[in-house]
Amino acid sequence: MKSSEQPAGLPLDYISELSFEIHLMRSECSDAAQRLLRHKPLDELALEECAVMDDALAHAKRALDSAVVRIRHARKRRGKRAS
Repeated sequence: MKSSEQPAGLPLDYISELSFEIHLMRSECSDAAQRLLRHKPLDELALEECAVMDDALAHAKRALDSAVVRIRHARKRRGKRAS
């Protein structure tokens, strides 16, 4: 027996919003690093932690953005074939 409900779609708009939030978090990491650089003595460990977090956030953002683009392109291709 088939369900009469439509399958749930991926929330691409929400995922895009999450990607933007990651962008904002990277900006906050940069601001924190700038503040750390102004303090003497320099806290090299905290500065390295900022760099590690920025790298991780950049990786996550690229992965999300890439996935959204691939999914949107696939949807467009399927739409063109259906017409």
